[in-house]
Amino acid sequence: MNYKEINIKHYYGDILFFITLTLSILGALMIFSITATKTVNPYRFFERQIVFLIIGLILCGFIANVMTVTVLKKITIPLLIISIISLVAVLFSHKIGGARRWLYILNFAPIQPAEFAKLVVVLFVSKYIDKYRSKIIVGKKEVWVLWSVIFIICGLIIIQPDIGIPVVIFFTSLVLFIYTGVRTKIILKIISIVGIIILLGIASFPHRVARIKTFLNPWKYRSNSGYQITQSQLALSYGHFIGRGIGKSQFKEFFLPDAHTDFIFSIIGEELGFIGTVAVVCCYIYIFILGTKIAQRVVFKDGLYGGLIVYGLTLNIVFQAFLNISVTTGLLPTKGIGLPFISYGGSGLITNFISVGIILNFWRRSYS
Repeated sequence: MNYKEINIKHYYGDILFFITLTLSILGALMIFSITATKTVNPYRFFERQIVFLIIGLILCGFIANVMTVTVLKKITIPLLIISIISLVAVLFSHKIGGARRWLYILNFAPIQPAEFAKLVVVLFVSKYIDKYRSKIIVGKKEVWVLWSVIFIICGLIIIQPDIGIPVVIFFTSLVLFIYTGVRTKIILKIISIVGIIILLGIASFPHRVARIKTFLNPWKYRSNSGYQITQSQLALSYGHFIGRGIGKSQFKEFFLPDAHTDFIFSIIGEELGFIGTVAVVCCYIYIFILGTKIAQRVVFKDGLYGGLIVYGLTLNIVFQAFLNISVTTGLLPTKGIGLPFISYGGSGLITNFISVGIILNFWRRSYS
């Protein structure tokens, strides 16, 4: 029995990589299914997503096998500075769909700095906690220095505007604090501050109040503000148990906006049915289980720093998936956030595979 358990543990990293690769391949197929009839070149979005996937896999393999902890620690602050500068720069970029979220550095594809900021925040929080843990757990000034940086980054992203990614950053950072053993009263203070900011933010913008009303009763506003979520729910329901089949969605053609990005889960439900959606959800649950087990081993073998990074990057992926699925099913108000490894987009896909590469690096080191 022990022999089998040891063997299974040795394959945690391999299984994690296999699941993320499978989700990415599924995502590419769904993107082709959704976009093939919407452009002159039916392979346009599919080809770009495959290029993003290849870049992500190359970076994942390099980081998993070459990157050292020393280098990772050294580049954390420079990456944080670059991330903040890019988040400021994006505020002066062109608006797309009413938001400024992309930098056009290359002609091939825009870069979304907020996606990379998620990863950088985990690296920074992990390094900072590892260095000042004794002061942080008792509530010294280092707590508020760290959270000031987090709030600045979240604030810059909210201004774009983008609410989804700041929620992921806040949740992951908070869980890492709890995981570290920070006193409960400090956690409650942080939650209270964030709660006040959220309430003020909602009250200050009428469209956000309207979004809450739509969330509470989407079918009442199905012809305007509730259109997207009601169409999403209909697409999921029309898939029944086994789905219509890949390429046979009706909602992707005429009814559901952003079907290849934020609402791709709805098309998975329509084309692959209940079975397909459950399989995707199970993949994310298993990613969480594997990431948590790897984090526990890394903490035991290499210390808190690596464990925090592995746990934080795992939470980034899984909590974003939870948010996306909750939005598409109507459990949370509509917000623009992609489904990790599946939704169309280079910044998200590449960032997620960089995260997997870092996790695999620590997993490999724990057995070396």
